[in-house]
Amino acid sequence: MNDSMDIDALPDLARARLIKSRATGLAIRDDGRAAAVVFVSDGSIVPRDWIVRFDVAAGEDPVRRLADGLAASGARGIWFYGGDATTRRAVVGLGLSLTAQGGVAIHRHDPRVEVGEVRLRPPSALDRVGTDAILSAHPDLRSATVLVATYRGEVVGHALIEPLDAQWSEVRAYVNPAMRGRGLGKRIFAKIADQLESAGRFVCAAFSMQETRARDALEAAGFRLADYYFTAFRSVRDH
Repeated sequence: MNDSMDIDALPDLARARLIKSRATGLAIRDDGRAAAVVFVSDGSIVPRDWIVRFDVAAGEDPVRRLADGLAASGARGIWFYGGDATTRRAVVGLGLSLTAQGGVAIHRHDPRVEVGEVRLRPPSALDRVGTDAILSAHPDLRSATVLVATYRGEVVGHALIEPLDAQWSEVRAYVNPAMRGRGLGKRIFAKIADQLESAGRFVCAAFSMQETRARDALEAAGFRLADYYFTAFRSVRDH
């Protein structure tokens, strides 16, 4: 992996960004001042009784304030990125039961995966209907570029690129159903990662725990697990 890659600076990925942007904040006050803020889901992507963001004022005990936030909001639990040290400390301190909901993978800069005859190109007018359908299935992508993936001249899928900030891009790959099972997913992921890295970008991707095919393709394309998105509840029954 490139030593200059700053994993601590990895921004929220697209789905997480959308979940947080739709949440409603509730201030946790102590003696008239805001000691913390919990943001509760609007229910459009994850359940509305989940906290999806937790901010604590400097000097405050995150364990105590998360307990206050759960009580004040009526939330059953909290959804968070494992790299959020403050929230993780609060969750562990309260003894909440952790479950991994999805993962974040980052591309290693050193491996080279053979992509064969897979090519990526901008969509033509003839591709527009399919491209629009792909984008409509990803409402969390705000400014994605879609590229058509071809293999031996035949359209086999798409690659999606979402810029997250000045350094990072999130990628997704879609393989047409009739072309699955041929290893094309890993080649599309590897191809777009190589192109982005050649332009000086860092590359990441998300997967859910149910998407074993997507995770396998990412690993085969030279991505490695960076961390998980977790949910935490007081007990398994509360989940």
